[in-house]
Amino acid sequence: MASETIALRDDGLNLAELARLDTAKKARTGEGLESQLAYLAETRADHAYSPAVQKLFDLVLSYIEDAEANHRAGRQPAAWMCGGLWSPLYYACDTVPISINEVGRLGSSDAMTVAEDYFQLPKESCSMVGAVLGEFFLRADRTVKRLATYNMMCEPLNIAWELLRAEGVDVFRVEGANRPNTEDEAGRLRIIQDFIESELRDLAIWLHGRPVDETRLSVELLRYNRILAKMRRILHLRVENPLYIRSLATMYLLIGTGTYFGKPDAYEEVLDGLLEELERPDHIRPYPENLVRLVWSGGRGQEFGVYKTIDDSGGAVTAWHTPDEWTRGYREDLPPLQAYADYIITGRTMIGTPVRHLKRIEETIAPFQARGILFYGYVGCSFAGIHREIQSTHFQRLGIPTIALEGSFQVGPPSGQLLTRIRAFVEMLSR
Repeated sequence: MASETIALRDDGLNLAELARLDTAKKARTGEGLESQLAYLAETRADHAYSPAVQKLFDLVLSYIEDAEANHRAGRQPAAWMCGGLWSPLYYACDTVPISINEVGRLGSSDAMTVAEDYFQLPKESCSMVGAVLGEFFLRADRTVKRLATYNMMCEPLNIAWELLRAEGVDVFRVEGANRPNTEDEAGRLRIIQDFIESELRDLAIWLHGRPVDETRLSVELLRYNRILAKMRRILHLRVENPLYIRSLATMYLLIGTGTYFGKPDAYEEVLDGLLEELERPDHIRPYPENLVRLVWSGGRGQEFGVYKTIDDSGGAVTAWHTPDEWTRGYREDLPPLQAYADYIITGRTMIGTPVRHLKRIEETIAPFQARGILFYGYVGCSFAGIHREIQSTHFQRLGIPTIALEGSFQVGPPSGQLLTRIRAFVEMLSR
């Protein structure tokens, strides 16, 4: 790795000093980060009429700092988590999950410099990998140095976890298993489920040193199902009131189903508040007659200007297919660990054959009145590029307009070309 004395900044700090900054002196940020926070501030102002949305962004903005501070103070153990699969197990083991995606979404503009100079990542590398590595380095002396990952993630990220392990992070790997077939015979399916159950048991021991209390896990799975039911109700109410909760706020609402932003009760209160607001007939926000309802599929957009452009161009994302699965919950007729394994390999569709994922998207087009699909991925990710090509071809054959978008994982404003393509797509569908 490169020397820690390279990349001296204009304020005199080198990379090693950046990593030692305490929470009272945040790492310098540039225009990119300021624009991200500006989008959040603008979205909050746009939703001044909604107390629930204000509370949502209170949770969003305090999430990582509160989780890290409570862990340091010994009030509540926490651990990083790659993806939203493990939250019920984390909470059942009295551990707050911190989502790895959030370090890129609200991180520092120094992250990519660290990735390229310290970790020696080529500029062509996936922006997600660079942002994650850089932000972990910058937070090294104030964050939780424990991370559980799922080996079903892409190979570049799997390499990144090993680089973090070399930096002193306690990395626990949950071995992956998926269902590449659209149909499997019962015996084969049971073998896959048994394997995942075993991995979940090992994860529980890593989290808190003993097997998970299955009664407690059942309570967490029921909580998750209850929250998803409320989320589905909110999304369906948005179809006829699409601008009451705008696209960026809705994206964060969905992200919350994977972690509850570290505060499950407060997050569920946000959902209850939104339901109460949306179910009032006098709470319809005006929108144009030719408003274009859209499906968003793929990664969660890090560049908040993308969502603003969709809304301002006369569009609204009403159906979502991101890693935050909301269309299915856990089976309640199975023991908790078996239900967990079943959900991972059957209930969710971001893992495994894209054919099953395509069917899930098809299910939501008509109910959510979608007229087009946005397929979104990160720059430098060849894996997502292949998926977008398969998916776009499939829906174009069905006569459904699609557009493939590439954005960056780290903070910063979206490119003008990206925004122009979105505006043109929405305008085309509005005619």
